[in-house]
Parts: sequence; structure tokens; C-alpha cells
Amino acid sequence: MTDDAPANGTPDAPDQPGGGPQPDQTVQRPRDPDPDLPPPGATVVATAPDPQPAGQGYGGPPAPPGAGFDAPGPGDPGAAAKAGRTGLTGGLVALGAGLLGAAVVISRARSRSDGDLDWSNFGVGLGATAVLLLIALVGTATAGRREGSRARTDLVTWPGVVGILGVALMLDVGIHSDDEWLGYLIGAVIVVLAAAGYAASRRAAFAVTAIVGLAILYALAFNDLVADNLSDESTSVVVGAAVAVFVVAVTVVGWLLPSRAITGVAVGVAGLVAYAVILLSMLVLRLIGGFFADLPFGSGPMGMAADVDTSFRESDVWWTIGFVGVLAVGWALAAVVSNHSGFALLALAAPIVIAPLASAVLAVEHPTWWAAVLAASGGVLLLGGAAVARRRGQALTRPAYGG
Repeated sequence: MTDDAPANGTPDAPDQPGGGPQPDQTVQRPRDPDPDLPPPGATVVATAPDPQPAGQGYGGPPAPPGAGFDAPGPGDPGAAAKAGRTGLTGGLVALGAGLLGAAVVISRARSRSDGDLDWSNFGVGLGATAVLLLIALVGTATAGRREGSRARTDLVTWPGVVGILGVALMLDVGIHSDDEWLGYLIGAVIVVLAAAGYAASRRAAFAVTAIVGLAILYALAFNDLVADNLSDESTSVVVGAAVAVFVVAVTVVGWLLPSRAITGVAVGVAGLVAYAVILLSMLVLRLIGGFFADLPFGSGPMGMAADVDTSFRESDVWWTIGFVGVLAVGWALAAVVSNHSGFALLALAAPIVIAPLASAVLAVEHPTWWAAVLAASGGVLLLGGAAVARRRGQALTRPAYGG
């Protein structure tokens, strides 16, 4: 202890004359008040932002003169929900297009019922088709507006789709030619008009209509280029392969469109129906062959001969099963990628429709084995799906950080 140290053992505090800061001392001064904030105790009144006409965003360019203020904006969720609904317009347009389409179908069926063109029936069909296309054109002129956009595109979609098919029917009955160029013309007209309708509305119904035109063109080209060179033994296999190529090609091309799921499902349904028809035709041939095999043709007093070709190779049935199996796996994968239930339904329906038909065509002696194999395969897949679902559920419920 020295004389220079205080009695309590602490160093001497520096002298602070007047209590002010020393030169080496850092002092934190209060922050200046924000000029945008109201003073303490003032009353704050909330004001709404200025409306932006015609769907213009805040901070964006000004709306053009005369723009409407009824478009759904960022602060009007009710109006946005209404714009996505068809409302009464959808029902009226669908029913009206259906009635006009019925008139077109009647005109097509009766305009040449006696061989000659009945101009009264044909005129009704032409008029109904013209009305459908005119309504679609009017809807096209207003489909780009934001107000009621869903209802406006309905004015393009259903009259346009029915009108396109009406044009095809009127061309067929008006020209009335057996030449194949008429089929090519009808298919091309359907594809071109459907593409124009899709460009105007972006609705999947036009994409499905375009598939109809493409199917006509594809069938005619197959008949001209391939069918004449086929032998009787390979017809079923080649036709089945052609159906698979068409389904896969349209699905891949349609996958590039916003309506890729609906396009793929539509062509998938058509392909599944085509394979069912192929197997049904084989089944009919088998039944006809069994019927004629029991008749005593060739030995009767009238000398009748049964020269009816009702045979087919069993390998054709297995080829058909293989084509459908590949498509079913593809539909299952498409359901995984797109999360669309339509592909899942196709994968579900394919074995249910095709397997019983194939077993009937093959006339298997022990169908129990077919049922057992199918049941075992389905059970394994279901167990695998349950295991994957369980692991996914555990992954979703596992905490992000360890405790």
C-alpha cells in the first residue's frame, strides 16, 4: 500500500470537470427522428393505396386512357375468384353448342339419305355450323380481356370445338366423294382450325380436337403406305405397334403444351379402346371359327364348303398384351411426374380391360393361374407402394434438427 493509492485498493478515477466526456472517451448520441414517422402522441390514419386501372401493378406504367377499373387487382381476391369461374355463361354456352351440334349431326345423317343432296337439311347444317363458328369468333375478339376471362374463353371453346367438327361433317356430306383426298382434307382442316382455337383460348378441348384430325391423317397414311404391304399373319401385330407409336408420339408432343396431361390422357383412352377392339375382333374370329367347325359343311347333300378364314396366331395376342403393358408402365410414370389422376386411371384400367379379354381370346384351360399371377403381382406392387408411403410419411414428420 503506497501513499499514491486510495485506501480501498481501486485506482484513482480521472478528474471529470463538469461531468463531461474526456477526449479519449466514445459517446453514443441519440439518433435523429425519422422524418417519415409521426411525432409521439399523434393520431395515425391508414389510407388505401391508389387504385391501379386495368390490372396495372403498383409502381408499373400508367394504364392507357379509358382502361376499365373492374379487372381483378392485387387487393380484390373476390373479383379474381369470379374471373376464374364460368358462372351462368358456361352452362348456357355448353347447352347451346350441344343443341346446335345435334342439328349438325341430324343434317349429316339425313342430307343424303336417299342418295341425292337434300338442300333443306344441308342448309340447316350449314347454318348451325356458321352460327357456332361466328360465336367462337366473337368470343375470340374478347377472350384476351381480364374481366371474366374464363367465361369469355368458354365462348371460344365449346362453340369452336363443335363448329370445327361440324365443318368436317359438312365437307363430307357436301363433297361426297369416296376418294381418300377428302379424308386428308377433313383431317387437315380439323387440325388447322383446332390449332387456331388453341392459340386463341389455350383450352385443352382444342388440343383434343386436334388429336381427332391427327388420327384421321395417321390412319389414312397408314392405309396408303403400310397396310397394302402387310401379310395376313402380321396385320394384328403391325396395327398394334402403329397404335402404340401414335399414343406415345401424341403424348410426347402434347407434353410440351400447358394442357399436356389432358392431351396424354385423351390419346391414352383412345389407344386403350383400340387395343380392346383388336382383342374383341380376335375373340369374334375365335367364336365364328368354333361355330363353323361344328357344322357338317362339305359333306351334306348340297355340297356346301366352309372356306372361312377365322384363324389368328396366339403370338398376336401376346404382342398386344406387351404393347399395352409398356403403355401401362408409361402411364404410371406419367402419373408420378405430372401428379394427374387421369394417367393413374389409365394405368388402373389397362390390366382390368385387357387381361380378361386376352384370357378369353386364348381360351386358357387354367384361368386360375392367370388370376393367381395377376393377384400376386398386384399385391407385391401394393406392398411396395405402402412401404414407400410409410417412408415418405416418416421423412415429412422427422424434425429438421436433432433434439
